[in-house]
Amino acid sequence: MKVIIAEYAGFCSGVKRAVQLAEDSLEKQPIRSLGPLIHNSQEIARLQRLGIHSGDEEILSQTSEKGEAVLIRSHGVGPQIIAELKDRGWHVIDATCPYVKKAQKLAQEALKEGYQVIILGNKEHAEVKGLRAWTKDTAIVVASWEDLKDINLPPKVAVLAQTTEKEAKFNELVSYLQGILDEVKVLKTICTATQQRQKAAQELATKVDLMLIIGGRHSSNTNKLWQICKSLNVNSHLIEEVGEMNPEWLKNKEIIGITAGASTPAWIIKEVVMIIEENNEKEVGIIEEQIDVNSNDDLLELKSFNPGDVIKGKVVKINAEEVLVDIGGKSEGIIPLEELAYKRVDPKEIVSEGQEISVEVLNEDKDGNIVLSYKKAQIEELLDKLEQAKESGEIITAPVIEIVKGGILVDVGIRGFVPASQVDRNFVADLNQYLNQELRMKVLELDRSGRKAVLSQRAVLEEEYQKIKGEVWEQLKEGQVRQGKVMRIATFGAFVDIGGIDGLLHVSEMAWGHISNPAEVVAEGDEIEVIILKIDPIKQKISLSLKGLIKNPWENAIEKYPIGKIVTGRVVRVAPFGAFIEVEPGIDGLAHISQLSQNRVSNVEEVLSVGQTVEAKVIENDPVKKRLSLSLKEIATDIEKVEYENYLGKREESSGVTIGEILKEIGQKL
Repeated sequence: MKVIIAEYAGFCSGVKRAVQLAEDSLEKQPIRSLGPLIHNSQEIARLQRLGIHSGDEEILSQTSEKGEAVLIRSHGVGPQIIAELKDRGWHVIDATCPYVKKAQKLAQEALKEGYQVIILGNKEHAEVKGLRAWTKDTAIVVASWEDLKDINLPPKVAVLAQTTEKEAKFNELVSYLQGILDEVKVLKTICTATQQRQKAAQELATKVDLMLIIGGRHSSNTNKLWQICKSLNVNSHLIEEVGEMNPEWLKNKEIIGITAGASTPAWIIKEVVMIIEENNEKEVGIIEEQIDVNSNDDLLELKSFNPGDVIKGKVVKINAEEVLVDIGGKSEGIIPLEELAYKRVDPKEIVSEGQEISVEVLNEDKDGNIVLSYKKAQIEELLDKLEQAKESGEIITAPVIEIVKGGILVDVGIRGFVPASQVDRNFVADLNQYLNQELRMKVLELDRSGRKAVLSQRAVLEEEYQKIKGEVWEQLKEGQVRQGKVMRIATFGAFVDIGGIDGLLHVSEMAWGHISNPAEVVAEGDEIEVIILKIDPIKQKISLSLKGLIKNPWENAIEKYPIGKIVTGRVVRVAPFGAFIEVEPGIDGLAHISQLSQNRVSNVEEVLSVGQTVEAKVIENDPVKKRLSLSLKEIATDIEKVEYENYLGKREESSGVTIGEILKEIGQKL
């Protein structure tokens, strides 16, 4: 059995610095830690035995009159907490990781420059809480780009990530923001040690039979290591301490890989290695003992078959679950069904009785039978072809056989893994739609020893997209009318594919009238005609319009709404100075507060409310300035005049009294 420890496993420089700082400070004075110094309960227990005690709320609510020392954890805290501790008399020792410190400073500077800060990470994590505090708790914390879909963002944002976040996840968020905003400031805060640790774990997981990830279950970087390894090797286990080791995991495993989170000390890793060695020695001893007791030539001949040997044999029997092969031993070798191919098949479609085949020795089962693999023996030629495809960039086709965490598996003759980020050009929420489909891919990575390949369909699609994009860009012109398809709707508008390139149809360009929600006009999948308003080849942005294809209602507004005409409209907006009344989509008239009533109006909302239908009189129409002035007061005046004239006429007819006498009578009443 071989044990391989991944490069960069265990303490990172930031954690090592924090622990060293804690131990050095102990030599001078008693010390307390504001919260757990690192994410490892065993190391925290060791430090506590040395005299470093953790506390949260009690420290913040206590005053130190002797200037006792308090240690700021490696995840960092906000500036107000440090200030409060100093005000209470504590001697603050800052063990914040330098990478976290840098992220805090960048976040604070972005806020001062007027950016809305966005943090990718776990909002409950101590590091993220501290980062947000450096933005005066104004930063938006998201777990992925999808959390921003329903948020109205300002035009300027600065985006950064928790130091232990995945690079691919951060890039997806950045791409999303750059697609919808004019100014996105990208702050690089992911720790390089984290990236190196994850890459090393990823490479090792593809080469071993068993992968052990050591670290705290509450540790962000440890959990991400476990997720990465699990997606590449099903025999991956997360453990916090040696007591969680299961001896069953070690059975029939030749190569064991070990990685560890950034808060895992070296002494815990050593304990795990010792347990593996002890279990391995016991297992070998039992096997040797059985050989001594049952010693005979046949058994010794069986033991000459070593795992990894490629031998010849003849198929003697085929059944539904296995294939028996004569390899010249005491009994036939067994090929389990899952070792015929990388997907479930009918054995008779792969081999036939009497056929001579090459097989690879896997192991010996408890009954003394040699377990063989047909699929592994066939792959050397296949590996040569895959390596050639990788070098040449050749496109290969393969079916999707399984959806796994982090991506999909394809059958390319060996286990092919397509990470979720490499399935399509855009983010795919549900990978199940690809099950049993044929994908066209390029080989990104090939591990001959582990017999695994990492592939990408995105590389093929991106290459084709760039080719189409280049052709389309040459054809595009401002003012051009094109057929498009609505691909995605956002609060501010819709993204429309106009032949391989997405353009933005802003909500303000959907109609001449007021639109509160883009879904009122278009839906995903709609085929629509749009006009190109603006092309920005440098920023690769295209602005589209629907209303540009519709006649501007102001063109004949002077004929439709002459001065003095009574119109009916709907109140669409109320302001302190008056109300805007829509007389038709695209034409809003302003009824100034002074034109709402003959009586003095101090508050527009006392007279009108949004949604109310009213009649008004046109008192000004300027189609050049697109300004229509309306009056409700003059309608009331006109009605009073008519009623007054009717009143005078009726009095004169009924009583024979002169108009002068009537006026005199009215004046006396007034």
